[in-house]
Amino acid sequence: MKRPSPALLLLVAASFVAGFFTHAVYRKWTSPPAENQGYPVTYTPRPPPAETRVEPPLVPAREVEKLRALAGTQARVRGRVYRVGFSAKSNTYFLNFGPSRSAFTAVIFASALEAFEKKNIEPRRYEGREIELTGVIKDHPQYGVEMVLEDPAQIKVLD
Repeated sequence: MKRPSPALLLLVAASFVAGFFTHAVYRKWTSPPAENQGYPVTYTPRPPPAETRVEPPLVPAREVEKLRALAGTQARVRGRVYRVGFSAKSNTYFLNFGPSRSAFTAVIFASALEAFEKKNIEPRRYEGREIELTGVIKDHPQYGVEMVLEDPAQIKVLD
């Protein structure tokens, strides 16, 4: 058997030292920090976004086609009440905003009359007055474009 040369032994020893050094450095860089080392991390939640209230669109009561396009959505309707009708059969008030059946109508059913009575509001007093209504527009197949009023707060008298 032949003896290895001193240069080969030196190369093997240098490779061993380099590998050992590389392993030591690798362990130092990848080991988890000690208990006292590290960086404090805190979590502060962001505040919720501010609520933005969107005002429903304001449409004149005489523009029935615009109101029909808004069917199923919240809207504000402004106009002069042409006449207030009453059905004794169903105990329902109708605030008509025009002389024809195709005009916009606000409806106060018997179930909502109690709320009006508690505030001493007679629906007939709106006849001839300029008012603004807030509520959901409905396009009823038989009665046309209407808004059902369930609370006196939905009506604002302008004059």
